Amino acid sequence: MKLLNKESLYAVTDLTADKIIKMTDTQLRTYRESLTNAVSLFPVQKDRLEDAFAKMDYAPTLQWLKSMRNTLNQIHADNLAKQCDKQLALNQDIDNIRHDRLKTFIDFFVASLVLLYKDIQTVLDELSQTEKSSPKESFAKKIKNQLSTVSEINMQTIERMTDDHIKVYIKKLRNFTEDSPAQEDGLRSAFKIKNYASVMRWLSVIEGTLTQLHVNSLAEECQRQASLNQDISAIRHEKLEPFVNYVLTSLSMLRSDIESLQLENR
Repeated sequence: MKLLNKESLYAVTDLTADKIIKMTDTQLRTYRESLTNAVSLFPVQKDRLEDAFAKMDYAPTLQWLKSMRNTLNQIHADNLAKQCDKQLALNQDIDNIRHDRLKTFIDFFVASLVLLYKDIQTVLDELSQTEKSSPKESFAKKIKNQLSTVSEINMQTIERMTDDHIKVYIKKLRNFTEDSPAQEDGLRSAFKIKNYASVMRWLSVIEGTLTQLHVNSLAEECQRQASLNQDISAIRHEKLEPFVNYVLTSLSMLRSDIESLQLENR
């Protein structure tokens, strides 16, 4: 795979060129994957953000802003990331969000990203057109490069996988994207009717799924929350609610990231 031409990235004004200039060949390869992933993720993130905001569902709105900010951080669009950080800090108190002020920022933010990703896509298209045929990456290496863009996945475990292991792992990822909506609905429904025994069972199921996917951080959070709430008769709904919302939003974002990779299983 041909590397990026650093000079061509100067035309993308939102990128921090100083960081890109200092990249090694290995870092440039990873960076190219990050740019490609960012472009493919943007339509999904944009639609989810605008949909959540239109419903005045501010917790997911801020979660999607955070997700988009993390994507910007990976591609060193530092100025836009900092503006997003500032907006997130201003709106931590979800109960007192001023809708009109947040709308102004979201409109600006989305418009800026449309231009940014259009410029990046132009650079990637030019690279693709000039790229000469070269030896193909091994199947496992190609998949690992794609998976490295999903920040929740523990890549130390993935890096040790052989081709055969990767093929099995892809099936697990596909099963997750298919089964996750049902798990999310089960958890959401159980929590809505305050059936806490069922809530704990769903958290256990989700924790098991995440462990198989090597999404260790989220799995550990589920496990910790379940252990904190062993005494079902004493559960405080208002303390459990933020965690349930966090898990549901995290699962949705994780599924979207995995789906965007369009993993192939040879």
